[in-house]
Amino acid sequence: MRNNDWHGGNYTAAGDAWAHAADDVTAAALAALTPPALPAVDRETRADADRTTVTARRTTRVLDVGTGSGPAALAAARAGARVVGLDREPGLLRTAASRARGLAPAGGTVRFVAGDALALPFPAGTFDLALSTFGVMFAPEPARVCAELVRVTRPGGLIAVASWTPSGIMGRIAPTVCRHLGPEPDGTPAPTDWGDPARVNSWFAGLPVTLDTRVERVRVRYPSLSHAVAAFENKPGPLRRHRAALEAARRWQHARADLAALFALHNRADDDALAFDAPYLLLLARVGAPSRTPAAPLTGRPEPAGLPAVRAPRGSTAH
Repeated sequence: MRNNDWHGGNYTAAGDAWAHAADDVTAAALAALTPPALPAVDRETRADADRTTVTARRTTRVLDVGTGSGPAALAAARAGARVVGLDREPGLLRTAASRARGLAPAGGTVRFVAGDALALPFPAGTFDLALSTFGVMFAPEPARVCAELVRVTRPGGLIAVASWTPSGIMGRIAPTVCRHLGPEPDGTPAPTDWGDPARVNSWFAGLPVTLDTRVERVRVRYPSLSHAVAAFENKPGPLRRHRAALEAARRWQHARADLAALFALHNRADDDALAFDAPYLLLLARVGAPSRTPAAPLTGRPEPAGLPAVRAPRGSTAH
């Protein structure tokens, strides 16, 4: 991925349609990190368990890598965690901070900092949970990214990464467009390699983690097919670079028509809208020996000074 792939364009016009997947990913990760300490055998015991879980989450430090417009960071903060959202694109960080400031306060806090997934600007073991929803999949050198995620997560902590699968509709977008450009050079990594369990296992090989993967789905909806095509062709990321190359070769309209046909093939809406179910691979990686006990509070603090801390939103979809 080139450094300027995410400059310009309108990410939220496309990305807000699947931002709610971050709610599911974050909930699954927090549940795996801080399971109830007591069995819910009666109402009183259930209340004790809930209080224990809430207390644990209020001391939980979460890093959201490739936060984009912030849906996962905000979801973790709504759950009561202390969250840092990291991205290398200032425009997306401004959007995320704006969304956080405009929402009602709750138990957690969130702040946003500029940084690179290849060299996370935090000491080792800073976080209980390192998250990424459709973020680190776009970073180059995936094995190096994996090592960085492990480094900044404390022993017993968790890494949770959601990535589009290669064979799902989101994984088919780039190949559908790029076939008009010709083949990529051999060995060129694809973002959807993160959706292949074998690839992910190879990148984490030799690192002190226990991996678990499963395929989940998110319903993606746009007002119309034409709205979806327009959103994707203007979305920051590699697709805009591919579009520029195709326009220079006067092939973009053919690629655009193929993109529309791909969306139409997967459309599940029974009205004029476009709706499809996009599969993604959810990776949960326990750092160090697996543990079923609630996470201990972190004592480390991130080194960089980011945007001011913002009280977390309550009950917002933050798309």
